Formats: sequence, C-alpha cells, structure tokens
Amino acid sequence: MSASRSANLALVLVVLGWLLAYYGVMSQFGDPAPSVARSVIESQRHVSLAVWLIGLMCLVGSLWLSGRSFAAARRRSLLALASVVVPIVFLLAQLY
Repeated sequence: MSASRSANLALVLVVLGWLLAYYGVMSQFGDPAPSVARSVIESQRHVSLAVWLIGLMCLVGSLWLSGRSFAAARRRSLLALASVVVPIVFLLAQLY
C-alpha cells in the first residue's frame, strides 16, 4: 500500500474510530426499563463493549498507519495523529 493511501486510510479510521468509541460509551448511559430482561441488558452490554473495542482498534490502527506514512505524506499523517491525540488530552484534562 502506498504512503498516500495509508495516510488517507488513517484519516478515515480516525473518524470511524471516534464514532464507534463514542457510541460504545454513550450506549451504556441511562437505566434500562424495569421490564427488560437481564439477558437483553447483558447482550447490549456485550455489543457496546465490542463496538467500543473496535473503535479503539481503529484509533490505534490510524496511529500506526500515520506513522507508517509519515515520510511521504507528512501533513495528512500529522493531521491523523492530532485528531487522535488532541481529543484524548482534552478528555483527560476534563477529568483532572
């Protein structure tokens, strides 16, 4: 795969990764209705965890592709890196 294609894929994976990670976390907020069976709640929890992990893997893959394509596509590579790291730093700063 060419470096240009790797940089483009890194940018796509950043967007996809953040969307999936956001859905995986936000789908766990709130209380289920009392009439919902425990098995359904557990099933939804497993789906949310799987989506969250896939989102994290997309972000890690984006970082790897960004590093792999840095020599040939510096701007896109740095944009992908910043798109992963800056929100994480912002979120951690909000916790402290």
